[in-house]
Amino acid sequence: MQRKINYALVGLFVLLLGGAWLGISLWLTLGDFRTEYTTYRVYMKESVSGLYVDAPVKYRGVEIGKVRNIELNPANPEEVRLTLYIQSSVPIKVDTIAVLAVQGLTGIAFVDLTGGSQSAELLQAEEGADHPVIPSGPSFFARLDTFGMELLANLNTLANRLGELLDEKGRQTIRDILENSRQVSAIFARQNMELEQTVLNASKLFANGAQAVAQLQPLLDQINSTASAFETMANNISEASASLNRFVQGSETGLQQFSQQTLPEVGELVSELRRLADTMQGIGEKLEDDPSLLIYGREQVIPGPGE
Repeated sequence: MQRKINYALVGLFVLLLGGAWLGISLWLTLGDFRTEYTTYRVYMKESVSGLYVDAPVKYRGVEIGKVRNIELNPANPEEVRLTLYIQSSVPIKVDTIAVLAVQGLTGIAFVDLTGGSQSAELLQAEEGADHPVIPSGPSFFARLDTFGMELLANLNTLANRLGELLDEKGRQTIRDILENSRQVSAIFARQNMELEQTVLNASKLFANGAQAVAQLQPLLDQINSTASAFETMANNISEASASLNRFVQGSETGLQQFSQQTLPEVGELVSELRRLADTMQGIGEKLEDDPSLLIYGREQVIPGPGE
């Protein structure tokens, strides 16, 4: 007995399954349809080995788009032109740089965007260009390759210089230097005793100097004591001078009055004392000649006739 099959249900199931498969395929291929993307171009002068279509485009580690196309630049075959789809909400500035990076040790490459300061302007397409162009920078491996080439070039130059140095003339120069060093060492060896004697004399000189310093110490102490005594005397003299100045200033009025009033009287007194002294001296001389004058006095002179 044959089963009855509802072909309508089978057809509907096939249509639903095909639609779901198509939707999942488009979603995986094109991403979320609600997200808007902006197309950018990048021109790289290095190899993009490991980079593939739909490779992620990251900005500071965050995936913001995908690589949509990889081809040689028709205008310059030495460059690789990359077409990037980047979310329109991500601000791409004029100082943003695209660098080829490798994820881990798998060798899978992706485009990494760096830079993009807040003060920079948004990147716009140049006049006559279809899409804005993001400048590219050397990748880590490109920088490593450049450094390795420079290092090899420097090593090659160093090897050439060493080869020039170690030719026959250079080897003769080195032998001359070694011979001169040997002669200098021999001279130093012969002068060893003189150097030792010089060191001993210097040691004795230093010892004698130390003894002289020790002997000079008491003299220095005495000089310091004398200097302290002179300083004390100078301070006393200064204090006495200050006291005398204060006394003179305080007695200036009295001295002026003494010189104006008392000194003339003292002068007259001295004059009278001098006259008294002259009189006493005359009396003494007369008494010395005739002591009787003290008892009898002077003789009365009888006036002569006619007096």
